[in-house]
Amino acid sequence: MKRYTLLLMVFLLAACGNKNEETKPSELNDISEIGRFTVLWKHQLKEADDAYGYQLIPAENNGNLYVASQPGEVVSFDAKTGKVNWKVNLEVEISAGPGIGDTLLVLGGPEGKVIALDIDTGTQLWETNVTSEVLSPPVIDRNKVVVRTQDGRVYGFSIQTGEREWVFDTNIPNLTIRGNSKPIAKGGRIYIGFDNGKVAALNIIDGTVLWQQNVINRQGKTEIDRIADIDGDIAVVATDLYLSSAADKTMSVATESGRVLWSQNIGSVTGVTVSRRSLYLSDNQSIVHELNRMDGSRGWSQDQLLNRNLTRPSYYLGDLLVGDFEGYLHVIDGVKGELINRIRTGGDRLYGAPVVIGDTFYTYNYDGQIMAIRYTK
Repeated sequence: MKRYTLLLMVFLLAACGNKNEETKPSELNDISEIGRFTVLWKHQLKEADDAYGYQLIPAENNGNLYVASQPGEVVSFDAKTGKVNWKVNLEVEISAGPGIGDTLLVLGGPEGKVIALDIDTGTQLWETNVTSEVLSPPVIDRNKVVVRTQDGRVYGFSIQTGEREWVFDTNIPNLTIRGNSKPIAKGGRIYIGFDNGKVAALNIIDGTVLWQQNVINRQGKTEIDRIADIDGDIAVVATDLYLSSAADKTMSVATESGRVLWSQNIGSVTGVTVSRRSLYLSDNQSIVHELNRMDGSRGWSQDQLLNRNLTRPSYYLGDLLVGDFEGYLHVIDGVKGELINRIRTGGDRLYGAPVVIGDTFYTYNYDGQIMAIRYTK
């Protein structure tokens, strides 16, 4: 049977429980701007076209920033200066990546193509194919390249040759929200959230299932009612795994067993961000929440950006950064939850949450604009 993907706005209507509810994005009101932005450098790549669900997220390694465009450009920048180290054009559409290792970077395509490039030169090292489109950046760890596909499969490839060494498969519903969460590698394991509400821990060496738990058990009469996608970024801190689902659930799960430690009735399709004490997320109506990381109790909420299709929040020097559908980047006070500043980073939405490296953050928009920015209060 053919699988269907569900556009985010349709899901939001269903999730709110009222098909007549207003979903018009909030207008941006004037705010008392605190602090200032300094644009360190910017660069223009090729614009994306119909890239909904793609995760072309900049990645940093050893002082260099690697960025890919949907039409097939891959560029290595000096992260501090923006100077181009190398640039290649693969002449093939890219939908996810780059995934970064010490010696190579890996990209995925909408037709299931996986391409590995030398990280120092951009020279192609190998190429292989998987069974479905790749919508989350590949993960590189323990001499393995792990690629997750839209059809519910997870592949482990040799980092040297690209030869497939293992595959994990799980059944997923016919109706899902377009997009996939990025697997997390830690301690020789790969943790993955799936569209069926399950979370799995795999041995990264051979793909052995260490545990698999149905943490989001969504009931309902229709397929829309039963949507349980874990599509956003997950996080691991010590022995706790944090995740959020489209099914209005955010939770902490034990990494050793998959047992649910706590659960809160707030959901997100973009995932979670954790700090030392707190967990942050943009919910399905673009309300930003702070939760206590230890027990899930609620802190502040920020609703002035309602329905602006926010990215996952990024934690930046004690505050939060979120991008919206018009290319604005908003700063939220990490203690009080107040909007304190904003800057426009491009003419279209961001591919994902700003990438924070030290005191600099990087934004990348659908219109091809990439910027390196510093914010000081």
